[in-house]
Amino acid sequence: MVELLSKRPIGKGGPVSTVSPVYVWGKGAIAGGNFVFVTGCEGKDYNDPLGRCIAPDIIAQTKLALTKLKNVLEEAGTSLENVVKFTWYIKKREDKQYFIKTRDEFFEQHAPKLLEERPYSSTILVAVELDEPDMLVEIDAIAWIPPKE
Repeated sequence: MVELLSKRPIGKGGPVSTVSPVYVWGKGAIAGGNFVFVTGCEGKDYNDPLGRCIAPDIIAQTKLALTKLKNVLEEAGTSLENVVKFTWYIKKREDKQYFIKTRDEFFEQHAPKLLEERPYSSTILVAVELDEPDMLVEIDAIAWIPPKE
């Protein structure tokens, strides 16, 4: 049985939106067994009435997408350090180096184990056409949910 974790959007709390449409076609988080599957973490501002990205650069969008991912994982009862698989989608090849640097700085601050041990598998897809013209990055992840003590 698959349990829907939340009908709230990705990005609850912090510097990201608390209101958004619920996307029944895929964006969000679904738990199954001891895992949570998260899709569609992006640099989009759900408070913007036109749904635009909050910033035109890869650095700001990467920080927002990672913050959304961190928030939804915590809401699901796990953390970034329990991610076993990432899929990174980057629109522009020239942004890849800035994405990696920003991602690693975020991990250093919020999930140092991910940098020290690299305990996850990942795929980076570059030169990908994303859903909106101003989107530069999107992140999917699968994380293990540890048993409650």
